[in-house]
Amino acid sequence: MHDIKNFWLAWVSTASSLFAAIEMKTVMTIVSAVVLPVIFFTIGKTVDVVVQIYFRRREEERRKHDR
Repeated sequence: MHDIKNFWLAWVSTASSLFAAIEMKTVMTIVSAVVLPVIFFTIGKTVDVVVQIYFRRREEERRKHDR
């Protein structure tokens, strides 16, 4: 649920630049309005998943040590 909410928040925050890109019809505005937010969202989600995996593995190692 949070991923969908984050995705929509990311697109809503770039809506004005998306409309400007549609109006201007230049490659640079389309790249900055569409491609860059997708790239940044993907990078952010990747970092989020990697951090979650790291913490989960660290917690599993602690549980193994405590036994």
